[in-house]
Amino acid sequence: MEIKKNLNEDLTATIEIQVAKSDIEEKVEKKLREYRRKANVPGFRPGNVPFGLIKKMYGNAVLIDELNHFVSESLMKFIEDEKMDIIGDPLPSDKQEQIDITSQENFTFLFDIAPKPEFEIKLSKRDKINKYDILVDEKMLESTLNSYRRSFGEFVKAEKSLENSNLTVSAVQLNQQSEIKPDGISVEKSSLLISNIKDEDIKKSLIGLEENTIVDIDLEKAFENNKSEIAAFLHKKKEDVENIYPVFRLTILEIKDFVEAELNQELYDKIFGEGVITSEEEFNNKIKEQIKENFKQNLDYKLLIDIKEKLLSKTEIQLPEEFLKKWVKTINKELTEEQVESEFYHFLEDLRWSLIKSKIAKENEIKVEPDDLNAEAANLIKNQFKMYGLNDVPEEYLIKYTNDILKNKEEVEKLYQQILERKVVEFVSDQIKLELKEITQEEFYELFK
Repeated sequence: MEIKKNLNEDLTATIEIQVAKSDIEEKVEKKLREYRRKANVPGFRPGNVPFGLIKKMYGNAVLIDELNHFVSESLMKFIEDEKMDIIGDPLPSDKQEQIDITSQENFTFLFDIAPKPEFEIKLSKRDKINKYDILVDEKMLESTLNSYRRSFGEFVKAEKSLENSNLTVSAVQLNQQSEIKPDGISVEKSSLLISNIKDEDIKKSLIGLEENTIVDIDLEKAFENNKSEIAAFLHKKKEDVENIYPVFRLTILEIKDFVEAELNQELYDKIFGEGVITSEEEFNNKIKEQIKENFKQNLDYKLLIDIKEKLLSKTEIQLPEEFLKKWVKTINKELTEEQVESEFYHFLEDLRWSLIKSKIAKENEIKVEPDDLNAEAANLIKNQFKMYGLNDVPEEYLIKYTNDILKNKEEVEKLYQQILERKVVEFVSDQIKLELKEITQEEFYELFK
């Protein structure tokens, strides 16, 4: 066997592998003898089929199989031994000639590869990028404060109903003569939030009422014929209220108004823990910190985008586009020609960024350690629990789910790339000049338009 690499003018290289039948003769014979031991051929006992007959029956198929296996192993070993850094995978060359397995004693296989290109990354303090920070104005502060006040507010007993009152009522079904239906639906106690009533006339009729007031309403009008809401009010299944007469007589049992929480020590303790905040000024400052923290992920993402664009614009990387198109089509057979063409520019940009990121990491010994992966996985799990309002998850659950993620190779690779990208951005941030710029929430969102 002989193997060599030839550079091409289109930024690719061709690996040529020359194999003789004699190179794999021993492997072919060994495989055929295995076939002979197992072959079930009429007229012969198992294991006693003549070797010549086995060779005639399976010789070419085994030769092809062993040849492909030998060539594949030799190709990957050559790339590894030569320490070739390539993009994508080797592809069969368009220059490959047809092989006749029966008549040829020697075979030549050609594979195209794309060596990673050489390029320079030049950074200095003359490279400037805005590092944005959110300016928390009075409007944002007030909105957040009001949100907390609503979250920790409560319903308190009231004398008369208002637009946002919650009514506790009993309900009995009427007939078309506005009389109580003897076998009709009745509910001893149900809850009715006036602001949820869709019909404006019915909503007005429920405002200004006192306890023990009786009022008739059409539930279909009140809930815009939403059978799910009607069923929930009547404590029934949806199918039980599909064809009912919808007028009910309500008796108001209790009236409660929603009152927002006051800005006082009790609220501070509920939100941040007892004694952590002791004044309105401290409370407002803490809220501002929270708002800024809530924007941190988006701000970091904006910085990543800007650094990525800066590096892409400053770094010239030549790529073998035709080879890469062929490779993309090979690994994504479900994509049409039009889809490949329309997405190819973005693919090239992502590839260039990946090459830049890898080069910066390699040249500056930026590494992702096992502890980094463990911390990233644990943080991912914590954030997933927070989405469901679970902030105090037992440690054993966090460890279990973290370990589950770290067993998944695809998830680990995703986490690895996220951490590496973050570390590269941090490194680049120290090499260039970041100009801090405070902007409002509205201005920040405009940047993404």
